[in-house]
Amino acid sequence: MHMTKQENKITLLENQSSLEFLPRLTEYLNGPKIYIKRDDEGGRSGGGNKLRKYERIIGEAISKNCDTLIIAGHYQSNAARALVGSACQLGLKSIVVCKELIPQQNESFLHNGNALLMNIMGAHIVSIKPQDDFMASMEKIAKDIETKGGKPYIIPFGGSNLLGALGYVDCIEEIIEQSKEKSIDFPDYIFTAIGSGGTQSGLLAGIKKNKLESKVIGISVLHKKDIAERIVSDLTFETLKFLSIETESKDNINIDDNFIGGGYGFTTESSIEVIKLVATLEGIFLDPVYTAKAMTGLIDYIKKGKIQKDDSVLFIHTGGSPLIYAYYDKLFD
Repeated sequence: MHMTKQENKITLLENQSSLEFLPRLTEYLNGPKIYIKRDDEGGRSGGGNKLRKYERIIGEAISKNCDTLIIAGHYQSNAARALVGSACQLGLKSIVVCKELIPQQNESFLHNGNALLMNIMGAHIVSIKPQDDFMASMEKIAKDIETKGGKPYIIPFGGSNLLGALGYVDCIEEIIEQSKEKSIDFPDYIFTAIGSGGTQSGLLAGIKKNKLESKVIGISVLHKKDIAERIVSDLTFETLKFLSIETESKDNINIDDNFIGGGYGFTTESSIEVIKLVATLEGIFLDPVYTAKAMTGLIDYIKKGKIQKDDSVLFIHTGGSPLIYAYYDKLFD
């Protein structure tokens, strides 16, 4: 484990995630050049965007001599699975406070995917009732740990706070470097799934920091547009302030909530088709909850001419492929 002075950042990602051109998807859509940033492939415990966020969040916990990480989520949470894996890697304890957020699921959902991986890693999972408050439950557990001489640290929901957003400022700077290495222009558009908001906030702050003109389009999988815009706007503003970057307003937040379908964690007919399309064309797996809906949005924008053929688009693959196994019945019903 390495730690730098900057925000007590530790290293959970030893290498940059790859930046790849998707030639067959580009040809299939007869549209702009489509690239993908493979944040699904790096790190341990199944990878994903949370590891960028945890490099500073867990780094802060370690700097405070905390020995137990506490996170809230559901039984298929990518954030929880990545947190448990990071704790295993670093020799820390972890506790996952879980409740049912995606109702009416079968046995496959309850025991496969991230739930299976967390159990293999020996996760300490505390189940609470659907009506119980996450924060109150985590604070109670934290107090119990303190009375026993431990030192707990509560992870922000989805890893989406200032420290987490800074991980995606790093990502923009990786993309700049990789674009130069590949002799390609920095993309005109960046698409990402948006749940708790930290990924898009970091990308926007990174764009502003490096004086780029690219548009970041967040495809919401959780909140309606107005709520998501407020979350992303506030966190982007906070991140820019931390970086001492002046910004005139909290505008220019592009969020589309047209692809949520029945709600968070519910598949759509289009997103299932997109999972199969990208897998058959490119051999890349998207997940039903986040990246498939974001890619559905990107494809829709191209088909409707919202992105011109001479533009270039970068899709941030935020991970979550273990969810495919939990949603087996939805893929092949």
